[in-house]
Amino acid sequence: MKHFITLIVVFFAFTFSAYGMGPITGTLGTCVGDSSLVSVYGSYGGTWSSSDIAVATVGSAGITSGTGGLIDSGAAAMVTGISAGTATITYTDTLGAIITAVFTVTAVPAGITGGPTSFCAGSTATFSDATPGGTWSGDGGISVNPATGVATGLYAGVVNIYYNVGPGCSASESLTVNTTTVAGLDTSGGSAICVGSSVALSDATPGGTWSSSNPSAASVGSTTGLVTGIAAGTAYITYTVAGVCGAGFTTALITVSSTTSTGSISGPSVAYIGGTTITLADGAPSGTWSSSNSAIATIGSTTGVVTAVSSGTTTISYTVTGCGGTASATQVVTVSPLDGISGSVLFSGAYYGEVKVWLITYNPGTSLLEAIDSTTLYCSGTSVDYEFVGLASDSFRVKAATPDTTGTTTGYIPTYHGSFFYWHDADVINHVSGTADINENITMLTGTTTSGPGFISGSVLTGANKGTSGSIPVVGLHMVALNSTGSVAQMAYTDAAGNYTLSNLPVGIYTVFPDSLNYITTPYTSITLTSGTPTYGAAAFTQHTTSKTITPGAESVKNLSSVSSVTAFPNPTSGRLNIMWNEATIEKASVVITDITGRQVYTATLTLTEGKGVSPIDLSVFNNGLYMISIKTATLSYNSKIDLQR
Repeated sequence: MKHFITLIVVFFAFTFSAYGMGPITGTLGTCVGDSSLVSVYGSYGGTWSSSDIAVATVGSAGITSGTGGLIDSGAAAMVTGISAGTATITYTDTLGAIITAVFTVTAVPAGITGGPTSFCAGSTATFSDATPGGTWSGDGGISVNPATGVATGLYAGVVNIYYNVGPGCSASESLTVNTTTVAGLDTSGGSAICVGSSVALSDATPGGTWSSSNPSAASVGSTTGLVTGIAAGTAYITYTVAGVCGAGFTTALITVSSTTSTGSISGPSVAYIGGTTITLADGAPSGTWSSSNSAIATIGSTTGVVTAVSSGTTTISYTVTGCGGTASATQVVTVSPLDGISGSVLFSGAYYGEVKVWLITYNPGTSLLEAIDSTTLYCSGTSVDYEFVGLASDSFRVKAATPDTTGTTTGYIPTYHGSFFYWHDADVINHVSGTADINENITMLTGTTTSGPGFISGSVLTGANKGTSGSIPVVGLHMVALNSTGSVAQMAYTDAAGNYTLSNLPVGIYTVFPDSLNYITTPYTSITLTSGTPTYGAAAFTQHTTSKTITPGAESVKNLSSVSSVTAFPNPTSGRLNIMWNEATIEKASVVITDITGRQVYTATLTLTEGKGVSPIDLSVFNNGLYMISIKTATLSYNSKIDLQR
């Protein structure tokens, strides 16, 4: 028996989009006789066609190659309206992918009528068009009711009004919005005058008139702008210009005086020999400073900075010449020998901002160092002076820091007297009460912000093998990465789990140093980052609370491995964020990232394998800014801000 097999082949016609090729974009419509540019992005060449060339034809855009061509990974064409109606525009790329769009051709609307070609800001005008069914819009300095065509002038300039009847098809009219403007008074001659004296005011706008709100205090020439003081008081001088859109004006306040104001001196009344300078101030302008006895103290004639010379008193005067002649305000300044410590905080370059200086001493009752005093100064150059007075005999250290060292940035680093980074290396000032320790300067150490593929991470723990269930995290400890030259490369602080990450490190050899007041710390040395192995994740430290030391390494491998930890780095990140963990057993972790409004932008579930592991997250699709990341397991919760800067 013969068997017959019938093969039936069915051809399907279908439309599809190539991977990555977008829809047809541009204005999908135009007027009869006009053209519109359309394009497809993600294509590498193809052809265009129209379903009805009596309605719309497709031609070269004049900026493509071939019949479609590549334009920044996309093809483009000009569609021309032939008659009112719709046509389907089709694009077929070289791989056979087909994209379509409906294109609308609209009859040209009648011209805009009614309304003036120019009108004033704040006034309205009504426009019309004989073609029905359209909507109104405007640009620049007018607002237009879309249904009625009533336009309101907002501010001066040339603007356009549009009557839109279809996609890409509208009629337009150019209009001018006017205002009456005045240039503004030139008061460079002065806004304060004496009785009987004059000052000339001016305005660049011609044709205006001058007036005074108080002619009994100050009169003004109506055409000249010459203001004359009549009696003590104030007056507003106004310049008014008439225009097609009403009057415009501008004013200036003139003060007339018959006396001399000296103000009052403010500032310290005690200065110390060998101490910091003091600065006096007075609110009256244009005065000069002087000292009655420069052998006791000198003062800058324009700055008000007083420098102590020898013990005694001197009278500081601030002298002003005004309408009532010359007058002075005075203050007595007492100069005494410094009983304390003074010096300067020195910067490697110009620094403008706050500087805090601490006075630190040893407390034998607690066996701890304590900051017993501090002062906040403002530096506006390469140095700023500090002093602590009235001190008892004791041994002191002094330390300075700038506000930008409180985060994880490099820059000026908290520095002790003698330019030491660590308190246990810092110079000790053995002060004797009643004497002066001067020139105890602090030269601020600096770090350089680094950029590289490497990072060093680890933890600082305490309490293991001391009767606790596990090691206790050391939170907020200042961690520093020093490069091979001993310079600070990066800084960070331990988090709630005692973990830290020093990121953006170039390849090289590093030392990690914990900085903690009252603890003698031993650095973790010879950490080598290479292009092949740019990371090191085991720089762990143990804090010993009895001996007051911090040393590299955990107290035992068992104690470290039993502590669950998780962190996210680098931070800031340019797009790639790594989740790093250390788990005693396999854990499931939920990861949630939210923006600053609290909106969730990313969620995931990670399997945290036993031991150490790292898993990346791609944030490059998100906008730059601050985000919050939350990582939770059955045994821990991690929350942190993430700074995304692509």
